[in-house]
Amino acid sequence: MLHGCGGFSTFDHRLAGDLPQMGIATLYVDFFAPTPPPGNRGFCGVRHATPSHRDDFSSWQQVVLDAAALLRRTPGVNAHRVGVVGWSLGGGLAVATAAAAELRGSGRRPFAAVVGFSTGGHFGSRPAVRLPPLLLLSGGTSDAVPLVATEALYRAARAAGGHVELFVYPHGVHDWRGRQGRVGIRRAVAFLGAQMH
Repeated sequence: MLHGCGGFSTFDHRLAGDLPQMGIATLYVDFFAPTPPPGNRGFCGVRHATPSHRDDFSSWQQVVLDAAALLRRTPGVNAHRVGVVGWSLGGGLAVATAAAAELRGSGRRPFAAVVGFSTGGHFGSRPAVRLPPLLLLSGGTSDAVPLVATEALYRAARAAGGHVELFVYPHGVHDWRGRQGRVGIRRAVAFLGAQMH
């Protein structure tokens, strides 16, 4: 489970708590740990335009890969059923990390499936390679991540091949409150169950 740009906060916290109640164990990864945020809003509003921030993103990707490797080595965990779910920045990081792992061609995918809530092609997350099964969820035209950005990521992932789904909750919000959150979480659980059987 990967948090948003503010660190551990709203919807990602809900995901980390609700998914286990629905049969999906979670490891809530603090990928900001090696990179102190620039302010009290975490990395919200920061664009990766500077070399320093590109280095931060690379560090975050390594934390995510290390977490996936740890899970695969954990007794009782099926190494072929490790997936990644991210919200906002965490969703972009999930997609970008899966794509970077494919480009490296290690022969072993770190994730059996990827789910990104309110995720677009920001932070270099546009895949140029075939990804593991991918579900993108958007709050529609009122989401803080523009729907056009999520649709562009969806099209890029489809063009690269593989199984890709897009779910749009019309007139939703970025933090997936109330019914929107319940619907989105159920959709993610169904997707993960189907892809990681």
